[in-house]
Amino acid sequence: MKLEIVMDPEFRTVHIDGAIVTLNPNFGQLALTYDQPEFKISPNGDIYTDKIQKRVILDARLSPEAFRALACTMMEHLQQYDEWLKQRK
Repeated sequence: MKLEIVMDPEFRTVHIDGAIVTLNPNFGQLALTYDQPEFKISPNGDIYTDKIQKRVILDARLSPEAFRALACTMMEHLQQYDEWLKQRK
């Protein structure tokens, strides 16, 4: 069997800085997020923020088995990265 990897028409690259993760007997959830500060300008012209929104950009639902496979794959890559870091010292 041949495997072909193609980009979905809605594909885009996004930067994330967090995740909301859930795993139960029915499904695994991986919601990817980024924090968006809401900036304001004070009467004296200073820019400040008093609120940050956590914006969910992807809410992926997986079977527990697929969740485990994804977690294992990510851990393998993390171990390889850690080895690479050790070699650089």
